[in-house]
Order: sequence, then C-alpha cells, then structure tokens
Amino acid sequence: MIEGLLSQETILVVEDEVLVRMPIAQYLRDCGYKVIEAANADEAITVLSHKETVVDVVFTDIEMPGALGGFGLAKWVREHRHGVDVILAGTLPRTVEQAEELCEEAPLPKPYEAQTVHNHIRRLLAARKGASGQPEDRHE
Repeated sequence: MIEGLLSQETILVVEDEVLVRMPIAQYLRDCGYKVIEAANADEAITVLSHKETVVDVVFTDIEMPGALGGFGLAKWVREHRHGVDVILAGTLPRTVEQAEELCEEAPLPKPYEAQTVHNHIRRLLAARKGASGQPEDRHE
C-alpha cells in the first residue's frame, strides 16, 4: 500500500502555472494525500486562515505573481500556522540561500520530479511524527 493512504495528510500545493500545478497535485492524490490547490500566495493564505482546515505541508513555488511570493508565504506560515511544514520549489540560484533560512532543507529545483516531491513530503511527515512520537496538533 502506498504510504499516505491511511493517514490522509493534507498537502497545499501553491503554483501559479496550472500546467505545473495540476500534474503534481494529481500525483500526490494518487500517492494517497488529500491535496488542496492554490494559484498564488493570497489564495493559500485564504485557505490557511481557516484554522479548521487541516494542512500538514505547504508545497509552494518561490516565484509567483501577487503581493507575496513563496518566501512571503513561508514566513506567513511560520508566523500563523505553527507545525505546518513548507517546501519551496524554484529555479533561481539566488533563492537557495534565502530558502535555507526558511526551511530545514534547500529548495527543490524546478522542474522537479513528482517522486522527489513525494519523497520529500514523506521525510518531513515522518520526522514530525518521530520527533513527537505522535502526529502534531494539526489545527494550530
């Protein structure tokens, strides 16, 4: 059985390019995750502002149109949704240093392989469960 099928962790995929967002969102659904899609940081913040909406991982593009890009969204998540992991994806070399300040690991390079994204999410969720011995309070 594919990991994630029983637990139904929720991944928020934030990507302005629909032809990039839809395939990774579908792949993650096929891996057993519940997936919420957002086209930009503003939509993602709207989703995350509803405390009753469970989100375990935010997977976001770094460069997006709008007031906030991926970095701004990552900062917002850290300030408002404790316990939610953020994975940044981008192509610009300058983003690596900035991303390392916001995340435990460097950003995933784009274009990314779907299996690489899935493996990264699995490691984050396993580390979270391993650190506490049980799932985090997902409504924080």
